[in-house]
Amino acid sequence: MYIYESHMGSLFVSDDILDYEQTYCETCGDSDFLLGYAETREEAWNLLKDDTNINGSGGWNYDYVQEFLKNWEN
Repeated sequence: MYIYESHMGSLFVSDDILDYEQTYCETCGDSDFLLGYAETREEAWNLLKDDTNINGSGGWNYDYVQEFLKNWEN
């Protein structure tokens, strides 16, 4: 699945790469950002861990990321 960071501050997945029109917000002029592709929970974690708040390092809330990783069965 392709992992995106929403311009509204959340993560989401898509089975396909989204084109610019699908990620662009006409209301605010911002767009979502492709973080990468992952087939497994481990691959997804590897994409997100550097931007996850671990021991006060800043970034995504750790619990939020762990909940998000439940998108992957393995």
